[in-house]
Amino acid sequence: MTDLQTVAQYRKFLNDTSWYTHTNEGNASELMYLTLGLAGESGEFADAVKKIIRVTGTRPGEEFYEAMDGPGGRDKLIDELGDVLWYLVKLGDFLNVPLDGLMVTNTYKLYNRLIEKGKFTAEEMPWPFTDPALSYDRVNLYMGDVLDQIIAEDDDVCVDKKI
Repeated sequence: MTDLQTVAQYRKFLNDTSWYTHTNEGNASELMYLTLGLAGESGEFADAVKKIIRVTGTRPGEEFYEAMDGPGGRDKLIDELGDVLWYLVKLGDFLNVPLDGLMVTNTYKLYNRLIEKGKFTAEEMPWPFTDPALSYDRVNLYMGDVLDQIIAEDDDVCVDKKI
């Protein structure tokens, strides 16, 4: 099974089993529900980390590794991270961007930011995707189109609201 199959199958499972109010309505209520859910689950992940740190402190050591292996440790973090993933995938669906598409667009943003900050050059750190459909030039063209669309939508909002 490839990673893309896993992502697609997970997404299908979520879509087949999501029964919350406003499911797939694409309105502000659905966005609010998903956003608050993401914030809540992220908070639960952070709370689990806090409890580990409360017991072990922030220095790595035997106590930290024991806490990670015990109840409320690694398994709890993985469980909470899975809940965060659920909301990320559903928000991606709401925004019409699959998880793998989000990964590519985020990589593009971070890659360019690090080059602009002089952390590396494109020669030192080649574009990480080898699939020709995800070449830097193709993603760059796509991102340019997306940015143009966002700017045009912002201009429309400003004109409509006389901002």
